[in-house]
Amino acid sequence: MISLMQLLLLPQATAFHITTTNHHHHRCCHSSSPRSLKATSTVDDPNIQHIRQILMDKKQELLGGIFIDKPSNKLSEQSPLSIVEADNNLRDAYLTTEERVYETLLSSRLDLPFLNRSVVGPSKIEGAGRGLFAIEDIKEGDVISCYPGDALLCELPSSSTEQDDDLDSYDFDDDEYEAVDEVVLWGAHVPKKDRWDDDTVFDGSESDPPLTSYAVTVNDVYSVMGHPSLDDNPAYIGHFANDGAGHLAYEKQDSPDNIEASVELGLDTESIDFAVEDNIAAYVLRSFDVANAMHQPLDADELHMVTVATRDIKKGEEILVTYGPDYWISDYAGHMADFEDD
Repeated sequence: MISLMQLLLLPQATAFHITTTNHHHHRCCHSSSPRSLKATSTVDDPNIQHIRQILMDKKQELLGGIFIDKPSNKLSEQSPLSIVEADNNLRDAYLTTEERVYETLLSSRLDLPFLNRSVVGPSKIEGAGRGLFAIEDIKEGDVISCYPGDALLCELPSSSTEQDDDLDSYDFDDDEYEAVDEVVLWGAHVPKKDRWDDDTVFDGSESDPPLTSYAVTVNDVYSVMGHPSLDDNPAYIGHFANDGAGHLAYEKQDSPDNIEASVELGLDTESIDFAVEDNIAAYVLRSFDVANAMHQPLDADELHMVTVATRDIKKGEEILVTYGPDYWISDYAGHMADFEDD
């Protein structure tokens, strides 16, 4: 019988990773770019080059006419910030100007009126709430929408040795540093009334799920989170794409859907060991089968995240992605922890 660990080591699942933090919070995070859903080349999509050029122009605007180690007024005004002033002061001691520019571009919503291919509406998936739908035919490899960085999750490095007082930058790739905490940075465009405190970001509230349920990993340091209240800009609504098979992770292992999917995987559904891991197996099979899009960096510079079609999509189709087994494992664990606390 395939174990859960073996399943997570299968080629289609190797891009997923369990995300933990030193906050005492529950965090769910979507993976970006599972290998078996890798989108085809997007060089034929003119929107790719257009977005790249706008990002480069914006970068030059933020860097223009300043010393590389001294932020400009414009950069200071547009940089993402934590609502915790102590976090901002700590980061001021480390961040270089180029690192600030990177965070600013990753968290910005640019003016992209040409990117109008999808709309938010009631999902066809029972219990999923809102979903994302194509309003025109979209070719495989084309950008559907950007995935917004309304808030960033940024890992803070900590040195195992005493830092020099005059240290003015850090190297995320330096083995001397270990990520020990995360800070939530809000994009300058997000109204202050819509900026959640850290408890709500990680744990949610009575009316809202955790903002981390909208998080997508960019790299080892940053994840982007789309705000559920910001839903009226078609260029930045990638965070409303649902997972078409996520419900299987919560169904009982002997449900018809799980039995059917598990049989297709070659699992022994009559075994006394047929359990939760088989729910995850069924989920993986179905999720990859129905997905028609994925979230990925725009290019190697990782200045923006985009939602890209992994096959041709017809007008009116719901845009579906794969969150990954770790998302549902983490989400399930969070629900169990909340249940035990009650």
